[in-house]
Formats: sequence, C-alpha cells, structure tokens
Amino acid sequence: MAVLYVREQGSSLCKRGGRLLVEKDGKQLLEIPLRETDSVAVFGNVQVTTQALSELLERSIPLAFFTRNGRIKGHLAPEAAKNVPLRLAQYKASQDEARALALAKASVRAKLLNCAALITDYRAHYPSAELEQAADTLACAADKAMAASSHSELLGCEGAGAAAYFRAFGAMNRSGLPFETRRMHPPPDPVNALLSLGYTLAMNELRAAAEARGLEPYIGFLHQIDYGRPSLALDLLEPFRPAVADRLTLRLINERILKAEDFARRLSSPGGVILTPEAFKRYLGHYESAVTEPRKAAPRGLREAMREDVGRLSHALEGGGPFQPYLESDGCCTSFHTT
Repeated sequence: MAVLYVREQGSSLCKRGGRLLVEKDGKQLLEIPLRETDSVAVFGNVQVTTQALSELLERSIPLAFFTRNGRIKGHLAPEAAKNVPLRLAQYKASQDEARALALAKASVRAKLLNCAALITDYRAHYPSAELEQAADTLACAADKAMAASSHSELLGCEGAGAAAYFRAFGAMNRSGLPFETRRMHPPPDPVNALLSLGYTLAMNELRAAAEARGLEPYIGFLHQIDYGRPSLALDLLEPFRPAVADRLTLRLINERILKAEDFARRLSSPGGVILTPEAFKRYLGHYESAVTEPRKAAPRGLREAMREDVGRLSHALEGGGPFQPYLESDGCCTSFHTT
C-alpha cells in the first residue's frame, strides 16, 4: 500500500474505474490503482474531483490537505468508526488522573529512550564523550519520568531530556547548516524546517490511524486538551519523533542530500524557512523510504509500527492494561555519513 502525494500545482486528482489519476493540461501525470492506495495528501493548488472524493470516502481512504509548503490545513475522513465503547474508554481515561498519567508516562519514556537510541547509533560511527553523556542523561530522564507523581513533574522530566537531546542533536549535525536548538512557528533554519515537516507528516498519519480505529484524536493524556490541538495524535507521535523525523533529517543533511540551496525564506512568514518545490518533492520520496523500509525494531516499516501503536493504545484503553509504545532496538541503527 502507498501514500499518494500530489504536489503538481494546477493539477487535478480524478477517478477512472478503479484507479486514481493525476492530470494537468489534458495530460496524465500519474496513475495508481485504488486498491494500492493507503492515503492521499495534496499540497497547494490541486483540484480533487467529486468522483475521486466519493470513491476515497467509500473505500475509507483518508485525504489530507496541506499548504504548498507542508502545513496541514485539514482532512477529509470517512465516516467515524463505530467503536463507541473505545471512545468512551478514552474519555474515561482522560478524566482519570492516575490513568492518564500512566499513559502519558509511557509515551514520554519511549520518546526519551528512542532519542537515546539515536544518539547511541550515531556514536557507533562518531564516538564522543558529549554524546555518551547525553545518552546517559536521556536514559536517566526516562527512569525519572516513570517515577513522576504528577503531570507537571513528568513534563519537567521530558523537558530536561529534550534539552540534553537537542544539544546532542546539534553535535550530530555535521552538515555545516546552522542549528542552535529546536525552534518552530516558524522554523528559522533548514534543520528546524526539516524537523517540523517530518513531525507534521508523521502526526497526520497517526491522526488518520487513530480516527480509523475509533479514537478521538483531540483528547490526549500527555498533551492537555486545547482548542484545535490534536492532543492524542501528538501523544502518539512522541516515540516516533526521533525514530522517523530526526533520523531522516540527520541523514539528509549529513549526507548532503539536501543543502543550503534547497531552502528558501517564507515570504508569508518573516524569518521562516521552507524547502524549494523540487527539494520538497525529493524529501517526500526519502520520507516514504524512511517509513516503509524494514527495520530490526519494525520489520514491516515504521508506518506499520505507527499503526500498531494505535492498536496497542486501543487495547490498553479497552482492557485497562498498560500501554507499551514503540521502542527502537539496539540493532536498528541508521548510519549518518559525511562527504
């Protein structure tokens, strides 16, 4: 199954028989069988015909709308899953302080340990006392997170771990591109722009998977409920930030797959940085490889691992048991080469 990304400005997505077609100026640019389509993402000025919309809904294939630069605008989702008992269990857990804290702890622990795993993998190629200390700090923060007695204490553990992690991330950046720390809204440099883009794409996949399962993506446990915030999708994203977006970002910049000339300043957001259209197209190809290629900890790829996490959370909510999010294994390192 594949995700169809449509970025050709002025093109149209239509349906013909059992296939989706991308057309522009009377010419066919792409054709893909609907049975092989997992989800669809359109960017910018792309038209979607009523027939294509109807078929996507009929087949429960989610469709996400992004700006041309990759900011999520909204999505078209099939009819809500009919698993009302699961949603009720989610609502109940969100109102149970102890239960919500336990679920939040699991997400934070997995995130911190996966951050440590990325650093450890990098150290195998570039030994560094600074990175060793950061990995130890993250492991310690993960232990403290599991011992936290309140939501605020848990957030303190996560914050301390994140600070150590992004200091190490700067050391792992061997590309020459500037990176001081994690910044967003808007991302001020190419590295932060890549991180934000990866997080956005992965979060959209998790939101769609949660909705398909019958979960409410706006009610989370780690991220507090706020107007317009997909809190549960953000909870689910935490373990996959280092596993998907951070690993991919380091590979793309350290191997010089993306360089300074592949970025431009956003006119609509002073100080913000975006990928150029051609570089964005290449990024999507590398993102697809990152989430579909088999890994030791995810033999069917990280996209499937994200769906499995949604399933594990659903079972935990329904049965009242613990939630065990995705963890990177010691052997699933990614090499970060320099040229």
